[in-house]
Amino acid sequence: MGFLIIDETPAVGLTFSKDIFDRHLDLCQRYIKELIERDKNHPSVIMWSLANEPGRSKGAKDFFRAMYDTARNIDSTRPITLVSMVGVSERAFEFLEVICLNRYYGWYTEPGQIDEGCKILSDELDKINNKYQKPLILSEFGTDTLPGCHSEQPEMWSEEYQVEFIKNYLEVLKSKDYVVGAHIWNMCDFKTSQSILRAKGLNHKGVFTRDRKPKMAAHFLRKLWYKT
Repeated sequence: MGFLIIDETPAVGLTFSKDIFDRHLDLCQRYIKELIERDKNHPSVIMWSLANEPGRSKGAKDFFRAMYDTARNIDSTRPITLVSMVGVSERAFEFLEVICLNRYYGWYTEPGQIDEGCKILSDELDKINNKYQKPLILSEFGTDTLPGCHSEQPEMWSEEYQVEFIKNYLEVLKSKDYVVGAHIWNMCDFKTSQSILRAKGLNHKGVFTRDRKPKMAAHFLRKLWYKT
């Protein structure tokens, strides 16, 4: 089938304070119009995404309902989503056709506890499904992994931990018949701003290094995907 693309606007981490609400909405309406007009005839595009990890402050639902209506008026054929970090209380899930969710239990929270993270993930996914009854994609999950860092028992930052994290998350997702897809974050390490969380100013969640050398997770995924 080739590449399947969820085409997304550049609206990342939106907030909805009164002083910028109208300005942001005008800009995002333009984003979604231009995106669809540009790519609507591309055969690889299967879905439109309104935003990535927006806040959930007052006005968010109305904001995305307006964006949704704009997108739906232009293209009546493709499903529409947004990528949420909110979870079951994401009110935009009420009208979107597909639910996309980013989760990092076992990394940012429950650090080092993959089993506990997977239990929390499993319970949360079931709650979302019970409430909304819609197909769900886990659109981000992964761990920062320093290339060449190894541990006999999987420990955070090691290549072994990344493999165990991805393997266990995929097992949870496979057990849910309403989960229709998963997107491991990320293909390759990439440059970010400097931070105590970002060794060498990089996001190390790639299964490949920044210069495209495979980590253990890349070999694990190759075997998994070739087998299936």
